[in-house]
Amino acid sequence: MGDRQKINWLAFIGYVKTSCVHTLVMTVRRYRSVMVAVLALLPVLIPLALALLSDNRSGHDGLKVFSQMVRYMYIDVIVPVLSLFFACMVIGEDVESETISYLMTRPIPRSALVLGKYGAFLIVSVSIIVSSTVLTFAASTALSGLSFSGNHLTLLLEYIGVELLALIGYGAFSMLLGAMLKRPVVVGIAIIFGWQRVATIVPGLIDFFTIKKYVYLLLNKVGGSQIAITVKNTALADFQKKEVLITATKSGMTLLLIAFVFLAVTTFVVRRREYTSARALGG
Repeated sequence: MGDRQKINWLAFIGYVKTSCVHTLVMTVRRYRSVMVAVLALLPVLIPLALALLSDNRSGHDGLKVFSQMVRYMYIDVIVPVLSLFFACMVIGEDVESETISYLMTRPIPRSALVLGKYGAFLIVSVSIIVSSTVLTFAASTALSGLSFSGNHLTLLLEYIGVELLALIGYGAFSMLLGAMLKRPVVVGIAIIFGWQRVATIVPGLIDFFTIKKYVYLLLNKVGGSQIAITVKNTALADFQKKEVLITATKSGMTLLLIAFVFLAVTTFVVRRREYTSARALGG
């Protein structure tokens, strides 16, 4: 019995690997994927420009510039965009081109298909985001207040860790959109850049139902300690003042849980949804 289970797990891992390698090859061969990777490297030019154009090297704080770029460019823009572009594409393009109906005929578990495609997304996106962040950090050292010292390298690793957890959460969400919708990127933009932003300013705790909240809790933890969120009385609703203490560990675990739930739902959708069309069948 144990040997049979071992063989089944080895077979499942093989299916995941096959799906991952196939998706990875198809992704990196696309011209627009290369263009997205190049665009994600453009933030490196900002600290370089500040260093070259500034008359005084000490006129800009490299640590502050790098921290703000991580928060407002990488976390707020680049990570969600990479997630929407690559994670929506790994299933969404198969749906749009109607090749997914042929994938469904292969003797491969749907969960292995989903996990393999998700793994390919992570490999591509993590490679891009880590490379860009490290290069931006190196460029920021041209300014004052930032160097390749132990403390600053630790800070770099912590920021990269937050970015990776954000990719895990946003990627799983975007992958579900790609499996469910015909225009997943449009809906994803509306939710990530629209509804999430509204949720952060609406009174109450609705922002705890967003991925952004837990990513920002982790970001704040990088530069400080435990976070206290205060909810005050407002004109929109009558809330009692309260404090919700969230640790970095709980925020990270929540992001992992969010990703697990979205991947589970994606697998269910891929199993149940009817992707076959008349054109796919040659009609």
